[in-house]
Amino acid sequence: MPEAFRADGIDMRTRHRVEEIDAKRALVTVTDLEAGRTYTESYDQLLIATGARASPLKAAVSPTAPPTVQLRTLADADCIANMLIGVRKLVVLGGGYIGLEMAETARKLGLDVAVVEMASHVIPTFDEAVSKLVEEELRRNNVQLFTGSRVVELDSGHVVLDNGERIAADMVLVATGVRPSTTLATATGVKLGATGAIAVSHRMSTNVKRIYAAGDCAESRHVVSDRPVWMPLGDVANRHGRVAGTNMAGGNATFPGVLGTAIFRVFDLAVARTGLSHADASAAGLFPVSEMIKAPSRARYMSGSKTVHIHLTVDRLSGRLLGCQVVGADAVDKTIDTVAAAIWGKLTASDLLDLDLAYAPPFSPVFAPVQVAGEVLGKVTRTMRNELAATVMGYMF
Repeated sequence: MPEAFRADGIDMRTRHRVEEIDAKRALVTVTDLEAGRTYTESYDQLLIATGARASPLKAAVSPTAPPTVQLRTLADADCIANMLIGVRKLVVLGGGYIGLEMAETARKLGLDVAVVEMASHVIPTFDEAVSKLVEEELRRNNVQLFTGSRVVELDSGHVVLDNGERIAADMVLVATGVRPSTTLATATGVKLGATGAIAVSHRMSTNVKRIYAAGDCAESRHVVSDRPVWMPLGDVANRHGRVAGTNMAGGNATFPGVLGTAIFRVFDLAVARTGLSHADASAAGLFPVSEMIKAPSRARYMSGSKTVHIHLTVDRLSGRLLGCQVVGADAVDKTIDTVAAAIWGKLTASDLLDLDLAYAPPFSPVFAPVQVAGEVLGKVTRTMRNELAATVMGYMF
């Protein structure tokens, strides 16, 4: 990888660590970890892309506790693979994307797996109706779930929860999330935003002249709520980098925002989301209404057809699309991408029904799942508007 960058004229220096940024003199102090020397390097434009760091485990750990590991890098993955030899019982702390993907991998390796999630349901950024479907899939695959519980101690061969439960463990995988890595930035005078990540303009510039930030250390703005959000996702980081790089090289680019579109797999299910959840929309001061709709992924008589669950959230009165979450064994990716494009285009639930989508029985029913969901929510919002109009008329007369 470094050689490929160097072939393109990019001086990539691996095993080098930036110790300090002197913004007044436009210098960085760098340590060459291989040679053991420290030197300074000047810059015209500087990009901070320090990413995120794994959240530490906040629990007492006894000297005889089972080995504890975190998964953040490819090197971590190699280390975990070697340590799994001889392990029979794995406890995963955290029911987010990484925790559930690791639970699936461990079960397929034949391990006994338990997942502990402090929130009341797994994947807490999803609405509960969707999370429950994921929990059913986990239990079908013999993954033990402990939700609404916090780990207070790791002792000899066990994970101890705040309710007194003790879970047997040969190894503990900590997947309790990540935090933006901002120590270098704040020491330079770069301001953080409300999310705890670096505050940036639509050009990805910080408050310090000639310093930009991009990736998991930087904030974004949500397209629907128009509020700052922190979205540590690979595609967001790449879009950040493209805008920052263009502007640092003298161009003119702006970052339009994010919807938080994401997808991951749990055994036979794909799970995806875009836009705001019902809870997020309410917290943003909007007036959402949500419905869970079931529809076939293809024509019902086709052997590959599966049930798709769509949790669609729209504005209560206008019907404007606010967010969507999808769970199923088929057509989840194209469904969520269609809704993401519709939200970006400020379409309403009723607009979904009129989209001219591709149809053939092996690929889709006559009315695609997203169109069925749009029809249901369109009727709901029309009913609400009619009821409001009738109430207003009643007050007037």
